Amino acid sequence: MEEAPIITDGPASSEAGLRFEDLPIEIHEAILDYLFGERASALTSVGPSKPSARGWNKSLRHPRRKALSNLSLISPVWRSLVQERIYRHIKIKGTTDELAGGAHWFSMHPHLAPHVRHVEIWIPVWGRRANKTPHHPFPARRYHEGTVEWADVAGTQTNGAMWDGFEPNRGGDYKYYYASHNATLAEIFHHVKACFPEARILTLEGGHCKRPPMIRHFRDDPPGQSRQALPRLPDIQTFVMRGAWNIMRSPQHWRTLSDALPNLREWHCAYVKPKIEGYDTVADVLLRLPSSLVHVNISLEGFYNKDNSQSGWLGDGINPPHLCGLLGEVAPRLESLAFTGKICACLFQPAACTDQSTSLIPSKSRLKSLDLVVKTCCREKRSSSSLPFLDEFSGITNLNFIRSFEKLVIGAVHNLRFHQSLDYMRIRFIDLDSACPPLNPYFQLVGTECCGLWSASILETLHDSRPEAQFVELNDGIYPQYGPNNQIVGAVYPRTRPLSIHALTYKIIAEVSKP
Repeated sequence: MEEAPIITDGPASSEAGLRFEDLPIEIHEAILDYLFGERASALTSVGPSKPSARGWNKSLRHPRRKALSNLSLISPVWRSLVQERIYRHIKIKGTTDELAGGAHWFSMHPHLAPHVRHVEIWIPVWGRRANKTPHHPFPARRYHEGTVEWADVAGTQTNGAMWDGFEPNRGGDYKYYYASHNATLAEIFHHVKACFPEARILTLEGGHCKRPPMIRHFRDDPPGQSRQALPRLPDIQTFVMRGAWNIMRSPQHWRTLSDALPNLREWHCAYVKPKIEGYDTVADVLLRLPSSLVHVNISLEGFYNKDNSQSGWLGDGINPPHLCGLLGEVAPRLESLAFTGKICACLFQPAACTDQSTSLIPSKSRLKSLDLVVKTCCREKRSSSSLPFLDEFSGITNLNFIRSFEKLVIGAVHNLRFHQSLDYMRIRFIDLDSACPPLNPYFQLVGTECCGLWSASILETLHDSRPEAQFVELNDGIYPQYGPNNQIVGAVYPRTRPLSIHALTYKIIAEVSKP
């Protein structure tokens, strides 16, 4: 008896011909996202806590970037997907030679240019080594009443040599020339416009050093005061300025930049050290803030040891412009606002005044995210003749600062009734020299949960402004130690940041810290 032949099913035979590249494109995307990191959108983000300038994949500085690039050899399907991720964010040195080299590369590989979404250009400060020269001190930078345009450049750069970098830094210990082959802003903007038509994010890294030279805006006008126009980049939606002091030193500089970015929706501006001209320039920007902007991140002071910087302006008898009122006026027009610098409760007064005049405007507030880093609270006018630096100093042992910080939190909580869409708010003080960093005051609201600094006034204001919001817990934040007669002789500080800190805790800290 003969055995019947085995007949294979159709689906089984078809499975034998299934190949890796035949998988759905979503599976390939998921695999590469796991290897490269999840891609961020090139468009301005909708989520308030995730601006588009952050969250980009780390392949740009991945230690195995060569191995990642070799993934494009696995299959034709992966080739374009890998190239898209590698060239999504590129970083270019801002010299004429590097820009020319980049333009040549993308002209030879035109299929790669459409993948570029984020262009980061860093302009070097230092050039070739220089022979040590005798020390010639720079004239002190002065603040001219009524204008801040080139107050320091007029005193330190009497000819065009400094712009081209032919003069070395004349500090006694510096042995390097300033960079002499840097591209101008006009050349950088022209390069981006010509080579990267699909770019949506532009980052300029201006660098930082002592008495840095400013980046040329135009070849025939280094200071950028002639009101020439930069090449327009209508597709750029996010503009990031790091080391902004080397890029923008006067309101005219911002007007030149903003005119070239007509569709800007997100702006990041970071100064390394506080500059009186920086405050004045930002004040002018806030007065004429482009209507297209919806996300603003301004940092007027970086993080540094405050021994040499805390009272840097006190000896000059000058104060920076008060920006709090201007920030409060533009906040309802934005979806997210982040600010680092001097700040006080005046930021939240414009909304209260608006509520008194009409009840329609507060309901139109678009603000969803507010992030404040307090370097120090603005000095209040006092009738007493106390020394100004006593009010200027900020820290957990200064009760005047703690009271000002509490007023700031109360003002922010009170304004929750005006900003109905605001569901993320963070106010924090960061002190690198703090005796107990976990106790640096902060307040945070995420959805309906609060944590950080609290007091009876804060709780009452929170209940009136947003009844559904509550603190995660209410504790003192420290454990005071009592001696005879119930006198405080010490305190046990936490090792991690507590979820709640009572405002009166800082009075105990101040008493314990007294010699």
